[in-house]
Amino acid sequence: MTSRVITCNKFTKSDELMVIMTVNKIRHIPIIEGENLIGIISIGDVVKRLIEKFNLENDYLKSWLY
Repeated sequence: MTSRVITCNKFTKSDELMVIMTVNKIRHIPIIEGENLIGIISIGDVVKRLIEKFNLENDYLKSWLY
């Protein structure tokens, strides 16, 4: 645990979350809206979203080739 809690908001992009998690060596980030906790995102959630994003981009690029 740490005394300085790293948080994000619901508009933080998955790329940004991955950087924050990697740099700070953390696996979970609380999602804050105002003073309220609205959720917690895990590194698994971020990786899953990034894989979806890369697969969509890959499919789009393949559509230009064929």
